[in-house]
Amino acid sequence: MVTLKGDAAVCDGIEVIASPGHTVGGQSVAVRTRAGRAVITGFCCNAKNFPASGPAVASGVHIDASQAYDSAQKIKRLADILIPVHEVAVGRRRTIP
Repeated sequence: MVTLKGDAAVCDGIEVIASPGHTVGGQSVAVRTRAGRAVITGFCCNAKNFPASGPAVASGVHIDASQAYDSAQKIKRLADILIPVHEVAVGRRRTIP
């Protein structure tokens, strides 16, 4: 086990992104794909938290609303492909682009 703080590369093409707010030390996972950077959120959210236009909406489940908001904006900005962990449609797919 390796403890990581902040944004850090795990191995070639995989990194963790600090995304606190839902929990202390929260992290999301980014995977480099042919279609771009796919980010699996590490906090409670679904597609409605990431509207196509305007800012992301922080989840209602958090320990720090300000950090949760900042983390949602960061993930929206960094992701080419967004995979919200509580999005029902993600679980129905056989593959993710």
